[in-house]
Amino acid sequence: MINREEIGRNIKALLRGFADSKTDIEITVRSNKEADVYLDGNKFNTYLIEEKRFLHNIPKPMKRQEAFSISVIIVRDDLEEKFSMYEGAELQLPATVNEINDAFQRARITDKNQRYSLEECLVYGNDIMPRIDWGTDDFERLNYLAKVMSNFTSREHELFKGFIQTLPDEEFLIRNLINGAYNLDGCSIINDLQNDEQLGKIYIDNGWIEWLTDVDKRVWKYINYDKLGRDIRESEGGIYTEDGYFVNSKEEYKQVYDGITFPEVFEDDEYIFKLQISRKPEEYESEEGSQGWLTLPASKEGKANFLKRIGAESFDDCILVAIQSMEEHIPMCIKDLSQLGPLNSLAHRMRDMEKSGELAKFKAALSVANIHSVDDVILIANEIGKYKLYHEPTSIIEYAKVKFRSEYGDKLPEHLVQHFNFATYGETLYNKGNLKVTEYGVLETPIRKNADESMEVS
Repeated sequence: MINREEIGRNIKALLRGFADSKTDIEITVRSNKEADVYLDGNKFNTYLIEEKRFLHNIPKPMKRQEAFSISVIIVRDDLEEKFSMYEGAELQLPATVNEINDAFQRARITDKNQRYSLEECLVYGNDIMPRIDWGTDDFERLNYLAKVMSNFTSREHELFKGFIQTLPDEEFLIRNLINGAYNLDGCSIINDLQNDEQLGKIYIDNGWIEWLTDVDKRVWKYINYDKLGRDIRESEGGIYTEDGYFVNSKEEYKQVYDGITFPEVFEDDEYIFKLQISRKPEEYESEEGSQGWLTLPASKEGKANFLKRIGAESFDDCILVAIQSMEEHIPMCIKDLSQLGPLNSLAHRMRDMEKSGELAKFKAALSVANIHSVDDVILIANEIGKYKLYHEPTSIIEYAKVKFRSEYGDKLPEHLVQHFNFATYGETLYNKGNLKVTEYGVLETPIRKNADESMEVS
């Protein structure tokens, strides 16, 4: 007999962080083994009744306001000139350390001495790069600004839009934008006003013009609201934004950021994997303190402390709720906590790859391989030395040019090289079957003698 009450209780425990009291949760039991879960009318997941877990692990972000973002395109300066098909890498700010490192790898920035710039920086849909006097430390400042802005209320976003528009070009520095974000109390906006006539009328209607308070209202119909509004706007230094009439009084303005030390510290975890783990629903009476996030790689002591924190004896008493990863393909291979050991070992391996500079090559290899299990991922990790990543080229033709010059460049006169057909040469190289164009560069995969020697590459 199916215990629907127990199923509902277990599912609601697993939905913490995905649903709240306002979410419409619907559970449809399809058999004695599975139940479909719907959130606000949309299918969310399938609950495995006997195993008491969801069928699919859905990566879930940590609690962080992400409604707002600054969109940037990072380009390596020399590659933009060298390769016509090079486009750099797009990144949404605020970003974690992992996300920033990945974007730099996709932009082919592999050395701290390689110069880079932002080709585009969209704030509220407008590219502010033409106005920025870009400095060497401004990327970190821009990400900090995005973190501050991601916590704005809708009202503060309206005020900051106005602040950006009124900031003079000679003062348009990231550090000044950061200070502006902390000084919005001196700004005001009257919504839905878009011209001087409306401004003049609202000032009169609300009695905000002192010399008019004693004037007979019968003469108001003779007032030129447009000229009055213009005088008010010019005297206050106001502007019209898409949200209304904005004024920055600059009263009690404080410089909270000196260009060196940020006013706040935002938590950032440089994890390889992060697992949200919960005690099994039947193992606790109260939900409080029954689950948490385990960061991998983790030491034996770190795992023991985590179990103690959530009140569990072992991971056999727990279930996997969600997973975060610095790499997008691996989470789809993780089913439950029986894979915790191999996953932790893999995290240690990836940390070593990060230090040795091979992590971008590993992510490139994963992006073109047909992986279905953690074993597939570990196999690629074990063979990563057989792969070779050419960071700079973004196409097979560009790869052919790099390959040709490395092998024959000093053997042929330059006037002959100019007439060489790199398209045909690139096609010849590609037909060997071991070249893949990835976000991280052109990848040379191991050439297999037979299909069983290793896993298939898509």
